[in-house]
Amino acid sequence: MKTIVLTGGGSGGHIIPNIALIPYLKKHFDKIYYVGEAGGMEEKIAKSNNIPFYPIKAIKLDRVKLMRNFKIPFVLPKYISEAVELLEKLNADVVFSKGGYVSLPITYACKKLNIPYIVHESDKSLGVANKLAAKAAKKVITSDSKCNKDNKYITLGTPIRDEILQGNPSKIVTKFNLDSKRPTILVVGGSLGAKAINDCVVSCLGTLTKNYNIIHLTGKGKLPDVKTHNYYPVEYVDNIGDYYALATLVIARAGAGVITELQAIGIRSILIPLPESASRGDQLENAKKSNFTVIRQEDLTPELLCEKINTTFSEPKPISNYDKETAQKIVDQILLCVD
Repeated sequence: MKTIVLTGGGSGGHIIPNIALIPYLKKHFDKIYYVGEAGGMEEKIAKSNNIPFYPIKAIKLDRVKLMRNFKIPFVLPKYISEAVELLEKLNADVVFSKGGYVSLPITYACKKLNIPYIVHESDKSLGVANKLAAKAAKKVITSDSKCNKDNKYITLGTPIRDEILQGNPSKIVTKFNLDSKRPTILVVGGSLGAKAINDCVVSCLGTLTKNYNIIHLTGKGKLPDVKTHNYYPVEYVDNIGDYYALATLVIARAGAGVITELQAIGIRSILIPLPESASRGDQLENAKKSNFTVIRQEDLTPELLCEKINTTFSEPKPISNYDKETAQKIVDQILLCVD
C-alpha cells in the first residue's frame, strides 16, 4: 500500500472531484492526504471528509490588478521549496492535482523530486495552472478530447460523488415543510455565491413565488434580508444530492463540476456563466457546449430570467449521459503511474 497526495483548491470545482475519488482510492492507498491553502475551502472540505490536511502557501494570478502579478516570479520559488519539504515529509508516492493556483507549488515540487503526478481538467480547455503542470505530468486526464495534445492525455470526464445520484427529496420537503405539489426551482450560485444571480433572483421573487418553491443557495454570508412565502434561502449545504433530487429546475453558474452533476441527473437547467471579465472564459465555453439554457450575465434581467424559466419548463427533460465508472477509471490511471 502506498501514499497519495491530493491537491487543488480555490473553488468547489477544484476540490469536490478529488473528494469523489476518495472511496475508490482507499482500496489502493493506505495514506491519503490533502494539500491546499490554509483557511481555504479545501481545508474545510478535506477535514469534513476525515482526510488529513496540510497547508501550503500559494499565489494567485490576478486577472484584474495585473501589477500584482509581477511578484509571482519572486515568491513562487520559495513556495515550491516549502512544497518539496512537505512532500518529502509525507513520503508521497504519487500526486493527483485538480488544478487551481494552489496546485502549482506542489506539481513543481513533484518535478524536483521525481514524484509522478496526474493532472485533471474538468473544463473544456486547460486552466493556467494545469497548462503549466501538464508539461511534466505523467498523465493529463481531461473532460473534452479537444484538450488532448499527445498520448499522455486521456479523456475520462469529471468524477462526481456517489451521493449526487442517490438524493432523497423527502428530506428537503420535510426540512422546509414545502408544498410538494408546487414545482421547485433550486438556485445554486456556486460555492462562493454569485451576487449577480442572487440579486436577480431576489428581484424576481414577487413573480416566481406565485407558482414555484424557490430554494436559494446564496453562498456564505450572502443571505438576503428577505422573507416571503415559498422562498427558502440557505447559505450552503453539504447534501446537494438531496436538493437536486427535489428540484424541477436548477439555475446555476457554469462550472464544469456543476454541469457534470446536472447532466448526470438529467435535470432542466439554466446556466449563467461567469463573464470573461471575471474569469478566463472557461464557464462561457462550458455553457456553450452543454445542452442547457444559457443566459450571459451581461444580458441578465429579472424579465429575461422569468421568460427563460417558463420556456425551459416546457422543454423535454435532459437524458443523463454520465458514466458511473468515471471515478474508477481515473483511479486506474493513477495506479498505472505508481511503481
